[in-house]
Amino acid sequence: MEMIWETGILIFLGVNSWTDIRKREISLIFTGIFAIAGIIWRLSGKGVSVEILPVAGVGLLFAGISVITKGALGMGDCLVLLALGTVMDMGDFFLMLLGAVFSSAVYAGILLVILKKNRNTEIPFVPFLLMGYLGGVILWG
Repeated sequence: MEMIWETGILIFLGVNSWTDIRKREISLIFTGIFAIAGIIWRLSGKGVSVEILPVAGVGLLFAGISVITKGALGMGDCLVLLALGTVMDMGDFFLMLLGAVFSSAVYAGILLVILKKNRNTEIPFVPFLLMGYLGGVILWG
């Protein structure tokens, strides 16, 4: 069952990465279906634990940042994080998020320093979540 969810996460992040890059939007329907499936899976088999609270807290924190910054951080990115939190273990989730934040910071630095973009240049975040997830899968199995 774990392999099915890993494949599902890759598909989920792959599709949303593509739409985030091409259209600067996230599929809310796809994200909602993924989140509902994750909740059902948690409730029916894996079980709900307190481990889900920090993960949900991060999604809500990002949503708060999105509201405070008037959308500088996209609300779709926050919803993707919340959806991922329904299926990922806390350690895997935070490793993915750390990889995503680090790689997006490197990319932003390249845009600013080398390509002379300004600080208002929009960067899609979901592709970095995909990179962080793939990095975790490759490095930690």
